[in-house]
Amino acid sequence: MKNEFANRQNMHLAVLALLADPAYQPVWKDQVPVLFTTRATALRPKVEAISALISGQQADTTGFSGDKDREEQELEDCAHEIGEALVDWFHDQGRLADAAAIDLAPSTWQGLRDVELIAKAKLLHGKLTAALATSAAALVPYGLDASDATLLAKETEDYEKLVATPAAAISGRRALTQALRPAFREVSELLTKMDRLVLRFRKTEPGARFAAAWKAARIVRDLGEAAPAEPAPPTA
Repeated sequence: MKNEFANRQNMHLAVLALLADPAYQPVWKDQVPVLFTTRATALRPKVEAISALISGQQADTTGFSGDKDREEQELEDCAHEIGEALVDWFHDQGRLADAAAIDLAPSTWQGLRDVELIAKAKLLHGKLTAALATSAAALVPYGLDASDATLLAKETEDYEKLVATPAAAISGRRALTQALRPAFREVSELLTKMDRLVLRFRKTEPGARFAAAWKAARIVRDLGEAAPAEPAPPTA
């Protein structure tokens, strides 16, 4: 989460904690000006909604990437093992062009980009399936049968599903970041209105203490990165 959001949300939570303080509630709750109470009631769900958005924004993509790396290696190993046996059969059949299309060293499989790896694995699967359809018995001595085609198809599908997952998660986080800005703006506008009314409580000593505590709670404290300008609390 960007510090600009953390800074502001910490201030929001400090304000909510102040409003929830039993020592101050008799000062402001259902007291004149009653519009302050109305706005305080509206504030909590808005701040809680921001917390929910922040939690979504912080969703970790590391697990997705780890799964992707594991599935990628499994597909590379599977494709190379099956491919070597099928290349051997193609060579013995004099089908050198077919062999060349799938004859990849381990390092070559590992060097393929996501879409290239998927495409090459599907090419291998297509050639193996076609060979099994016409020459299944001849492939048995090479250790190839229908289970290899099934395994290769599964590994390819598993990897293909995960290829876009980290990107999708990052895209989702960006969308949440965009959603945070208007949510913060709504809370900022509401707090500014409450700033104008809190001064009215200073007519009594407890009210003056509450107004002072409100002013302190409304400070946006820097957590290491400057936050966007926030309307200043009342000083008059």
